Amino acid sequence: MEDTRLRRLNTCFLRLSLAAILALLALVALYFYQGGWERMQRSRFLARVLPGKFITGPQVAIISGHWGFDSGAVCDDGVTEDQVNREIAVRVAELLAKSGVSVEVLNEYDPRLEGLKVQALVSIHADSCIDQSGFKVASAEQTVIPDQDALLVSCLREAYAQTTGLAFRATAITKDMTQYHAFQRVADETPGAIIETGYLGGDRALLLENPDLAAQGIAAGVLCFLDAQAEAAKTPSPTSVLTPPP
Repeated sequence: MEDTRLRRLNTCFLRLSLAAILALLALVALYFYQGGWERMQRSRFLARVLPGKFITGPQVAIISGHWGFDSGAVCDDGVTEDQVNREIAVRVAELLAKSGVSVEVLNEYDPRLEGLKVQALVSIHADSCIDQSGFKVASAEQTVIPDQDALLVSCLREAYAQTTGLAFRATAITKDMTQYHAFQRVADETPGAIIETGYLGGDRALLLENPDLAAQGIAAGVLCFLDAQAEAAKTPSPTSVLTPPP
């Protein structure tokens, strides 16, 4: 009698265990069906814990302005914009890599820009050698993803201003920025922004003597954007909109 009850309990336990396993498998299948594997691949946390070719973290491209093309602005003492941009771009890439981001530093007209699909594209430039101060950030004048572009610009603007203490000069944004060539070359779904990190004249102390600070501001802006994207992907809906931070 006791053996019969024990067998029944074991059978019931096995059935419940099997049902739980099937339910878990169904949830896992649903997760991957809804893009869960892609989210896992783009997870910054997993990329830091389990680095490798399967878990890459979010993918970001950084353009070092004028690199491989020309010198950009040239000051009287021989300082070139290309040199300044390169110093900052390399540091941005290092900071993002440490944060679980897969990042490539591209030159100005890098062939890899054609049809490039990444979570964010940021082109780093500096302004002229005149004695003025401030920075500028802009996205494409015409875009099929205005909300994402606006969010990337907003994150960069807020983080860079807070980190460097420089003022944002919205009225100084030019057509060269909003009609930047790389915006037209990458895939339509790639969010993009161009930042002019300061003036080689008035902001020389920051750009030449403390490029780490400029890089920290840009990296913080990119991470702000990537985190907002990841959060939005957790609860997708037809009406969901990425909202720039206040």
